[in-house]
Amino acid sequence: MEGLFRRGGVLWARLVVPKRLRAVAGRREFVKSTGAHSVAVGKVVASVLLAGWRREILQLERGPLEDEKILRLVDGSPSLAAGGFLTLERAAELVALSVVDLLREVEAGRLGLACRVPLRAGAGYVVDAATLDPAGSDGGFQLPSQSPPEALAADMGGRVLSLPEGGADVARALLASGVNVVELVVLERDWGRWRWVFVPDAVIETSAGALEVRAVDVEAIRSARASTVSTERVERARTAHSVHMASRVAPAGKWATKRFNEAVDAYCTSPDGMARTLVSSHEQRHRKHGLLLFSEFMGDVVLGDIDGDMLRAFRDGPLKGLPGNKNKLPNEINRTTMKETVAALQADGRDWPLMSAGMQHERMLLLYRLFEWLAAPSRGYLKVNPAEGLRLDTGLTKAERKEHARVDTERKAARRTEADGDEDEEGRRPFSVVELQLIFGQPQFVNGHGRHAQGNGRCDPFEYWLPVMAACQGIRLKEGAQLHLADVRQVNGVWCLDINEATADKSLKNAQSARIVPLHPELIRLGFLDYCDGLRAAGFRRVFPELTWVKSDARYAKEAGRKMSAMLGNLGMPRDGSLVFHCLRHCFNNALARVPGHVVPDADDRLRAYMRYKVMGHKLPADVNASHYTRVTVDEMSAVVGAVKHEGLPQVVPFNVQFGIAEVWAALARKKLHRHKREDMGPLGQLLPVPLPAAQAA
Repeated sequence: MEGLFRRGGVLWARLVVPKRLRAVAGRREFVKSTGAHSVAVGKVVASVLLAGWRREILQLERGPLEDEKILRLVDGSPSLAAGGFLTLERAAELVALSVVDLLREVEAGRLGLACRVPLRAGAGYVVDAATLDPAGSDGGFQLPSQSPPEALAADMGGRVLSLPEGGADVARALLASGVNVVELVVLERDWGRWRWVFVPDAVIETSAGALEVRAVDVEAIRSARASTVSTERVERARTAHSVHMASRVAPAGKWATKRFNEAVDAYCTSPDGMARTLVSSHEQRHRKHGLLLFSEFMGDVVLGDIDGDMLRAFRDGPLKGLPGNKNKLPNEINRTTMKETVAALQADGRDWPLMSAGMQHERMLLLYRLFEWLAAPSRGYLKVNPAEGLRLDTGLTKAERKEHARVDTERKAARRTEADGDEDEEGRRPFSVVELQLIFGQPQFVNGHGRHAQGNGRCDPFEYWLPVMAACQGIRLKEGAQLHLADVRQVNGVWCLDINEATADKSLKNAQSARIVPLHPELIRLGFLDYCDGLRAAGFRRVFPELTWVKSDARYAKEAGRKMSAMLGNLGMPRDGSLVFHCLRHCFNNALARVPGHVVPDADDRLRAYMRYKVMGHKLPADVNASHYTRVTVDEMSAVVGAVKHEGLPQVVPFNVQFGIAEVWAALARKKLHRHKREDMGPLGQLLPVPLPAAQAA
């Protein structure tokens, strides 16, 4: 009988422990005396002993699975940190819970359910939830038999929409019945201050596991449950898992079981590591911080588990969402870690300049050099370099690389050849009071919307806002047309327009055109901030997403310039170049010069002139005091801009935000080819990956 041997006349039972489990079992073999001299009796006793030992080994084999679940719960997953939505099945896998566990969290209100509308089942209508009657005390809506008059036709195919009341009723029904199929007749979409309801034309049928949840909510649940696991149990699981990993990845190199952060510390402190080629301690700290971005977003993973796919996931995921300059972010957003800062940016809703392609490539080069050092044959820390195949792989298509190179060349050439002067051309005058009355007496300014326009003459939101912004802020047409929502931001508590060319889709007339202009109170009264909030909530990146980017210097202003010229022509103004949209900027400049001195009582004439130059984006005079020693606060600039008045103008009615957003949907639906139903971001690419609803204005 195998496992039975005789020692000193007594039969003994023995079972060898597999090498991979010896550290966990704490022994090399199981050995025990049967106490029998007879072979027949010894076999019976030995069979019982051997069966018990084999059960123990089986439990040891299962141990790594349980240990892995505990570590998954405690350590989390990079997929949870990346944000967005996950299916219930995927979320359960990532946090080592069951779908039933997550449904109980939904029932308790700690997790909200959503559904990704199938592309072929996206047709329906959206309507303001406030116009629907509630179904009862338990929540929900009474849906009319046909779409109400105020509803907007929409195609929500591919978009993730919430279940009513967070899906608590659906979770309760699934847990009680045990069924796995869900039929949905209504979904919700929160657009800023408005709660909209989407009613599909056909019932959406999906499985319970395919319903989606926010990754950030799952991460909160994981964190809460992980806090209940004792430190001793975590350490025991980690020790057992390390032994298991050692047997699995030992052939991959001496350091295959080390964590990423350990390797970074060794690389940054070793004389033959980073210090061999980099002397500056400041630069060493900077590059170490750049390396640790990987573990911050992907987790402090074992080196043996890092492969090309994980590195690509970091490059094409979190790295593309990092801000271009973290130090320039407002204090209320700039957090201790980059991960927290990105989460704060996403929660804030404003669009901030992101890392350029060149900056992203530099961060990846740091990783390439680290893994080259680890995989050097003289060290043998890793047998294979996981980054080897990515060095020349930028993640950009050939067309994208050429476009980036073209934009960089254009910007460098523009910097070399740009004129120092301003473009306030001679021969143009400000609009008269009568002409301003004609402009701001049009229906869109009297009614706050453009429902008067029909067919091809539809009135887009930029036709309301751009004239108002030029008259109240003095910005140029192109400066207003290319504004990102991130450019509408607070500076020391004051709402401002940040006129810049921080992204490749924007350009300015000259260097002094880059400036911060405090928002005029009239724009706030007219609902400009509310409109920006609505656009952010709808997923847009620009203030005027209905405008299309072109390669000429006009950028987004080509269509706006044509519409503005046609508007002035329709009002009877000559089209000889003397009266153009830019004359509104002249009006603002003249009004700015007439701001009374008591608005900023401590300022002398020179300081008031300096503020006027800065607000207008004009070149400062050749005066060393003005150029180098003059400073003003944003509060002083705000007071000056807020004091600008245009006497004799009709009262402009606040903008109808809901109408405006509906008109944006409609304008995007009228676009052709690859721009159809998409926000055009020019060289930045298509930022909205799924078609937008083809909404029609009410």
